Amino acid sequence: IGASSVVDVRLSSSETDLEQVVVVAYGKQKKATVTGSIVSISTKEIKQSPAANLAVSLAGRLPGLTAIQRSGEPGRDITQLFVRGQGTINAQSPIVLVDGVERDLTYIDPNEVESVTILKDASSTAIFGVRGANGVILVTTKRGTSEIPEINFTAEGGTQSFTRFITPVNSFEYATLRNLAQRNDGQGDAFSAEALEHYRLGDDPVRYPDTKWKDLLIKPASLQQRYNLNISGASKGLRYFVNAGYLNQGGQFKFEKGLPYDPSFKLDRYNFRSNIDLQVNKSLKAFLNVAGYLEKQNMPLGVLNLVGRDEVANSSPALWVMAYMNYLNATVPPYTPDGQVITVITTDHPALGQLNRTGYAQQTRSNVTATYGMEQSLEFLTKGLTARAVMSFDSKSTNNFYAGRDYERWEQVILRGVPGADGQDSVKYVNHAQKNTPLTISGSRFFTSFSNFQGSLNYIRNFDKHAITGLLLYQQQKTIINEALPYNLIGTAGRVTYGYDNKYFAEFNAGYNCSEQFPKGRRFGFFPAVSGAWVLS
Repeated sequence: IGASSVVDVRLSSSETDLEQVVVVAYGKQKKATVTGSIVSISTKEIKQSPAANLAVSLAGRLPGLTAIQRSGEPGRDITQLFVRGQGTINAQSPIVLVDGVERDLTYIDPNEVESVTILKDASSTAIFGVRGANGVILVTTKRGTSEIPEINFTAEGGTQSFTRFITPVNSFEYATLRNLAQRNDGQGDAFSAEALEHYRLGDDPVRYPDTKWKDLLIKPASLQQRYNLNISGASKGLRYFVNAGYLNQGGQFKFEKGLPYDPSFKLDRYNFRSNIDLQVNKSLKAFLNVAGYLEKQNMPLGVLNLVGRDEVANSSPALWVMAYMNYLNATVPPYTPDGQVITVITTDHPALGQLNRTGYAQQTRSNVTATYGMEQSLEFLTKGLTARAVMSFDSKSTNNFYAGRDYERWEQVILRGVPGADGQDSVKYVNHAQKNTPLTISGSRFFTSFSNFQGSLNYIRNFDKHAITGLLLYQQQKTIINEALPYNLIGTAGRVTYGYDNKYFAEFNAGYNCSEQFPKGRRFGFFPAVSGAWVLS
């Protein structure tokens, strides 16, 4: 630089990352003091993905987390999450805790989330006992921070389309290949030379059609839109965050116009959340978290009946439509002259009919979650000691409305050598014995309730170069599904951490859990873990 040939550069160290606070099981720690395998992302990274499902948004963003989405059907993504692979034989999904309480990840609005943390190894998940074998996902929702009220409104729009799709052959190619296949099997041709020529020229679409099933049944893209409004703020003794959101997601299939009902795949979801923090006095804090969603999902009823109405939670009716669509080749026309559905004898459930002529199903899902907690400082006993009590209650209901009907299926038969009115081979349509019926109404309902209680003592204190923290927690929860007997869990957990001079760290975690799902004498289990760390720099 200038006349100098040597430049001395001195870099100043930045301890910003090490001073960051990360969420751990039932608490928070400085990033530098964490000895377990933990990784987290913030709301900014989460909102970069336009996915309707929060679980899908995490795909590829957290090391060690595998997200598998088995369907793109609106409201039925069927997403599976695995932390460092599959750790058990039966239940293989990680535990999901939202603000410290076990809840579903799928229906959370990304605009409500402050951070998502994953606990991956035994030292960080031991506090959850055997249930932490597949990892733990901790979701922390937003809370008010600014003394000036903040109002945020976001509107998002996007399109969805298949990342890849098969390209079926046309009718001429199919007929040619079918003849070749039969010759290889020592059989005669399925299509005459005259028929092949008609398929090639496309001069007789009634007798020799070229049906493009993909264009007839699949949209190039479907629309998705999301709107979100939230307000947050903080004062001397009060913090608040209130959020409301709406999501609309369309499906990829085309449907007939003029039907007396709507069988289309679509989803409408309404979310809300209210997080309130209150400083009651110098030593007592309280908080109330209330959240929920109302979701309405629409779909054709026909495939739902084939899959099984009770089994549909783990499968996608849309995938069955895709399969049935590929059962019919391009030589099969879609409709009779009077608009009835055409199929073949080997396919009694053509995709065109299953989408449009079987009625519709509407599933309404609602969930309300509430968590109330208080934290009391016990400084009068010893510095750094606090007591905390949290109670939660969730109520989830599902209402299924079914309006189903049957429809006529016909098969086209060409009478070779029997001329019709136009001098060409006659065309005959044979009914498969079904009839068009009116809509029949039915329904079903499901209900789930969940309650959770946590009581804990927390200790955080520094003695010169020594830093000590401790946690002792008792928890019990109950889940009731319809009329079945409750599922009960009881457990205690503890954690002790020690740090010396912000350089050497040790941590002990343990969980002692009980589940009534095991026989007497084997319901309790103790799961300890020890870990250590050394900051080299």
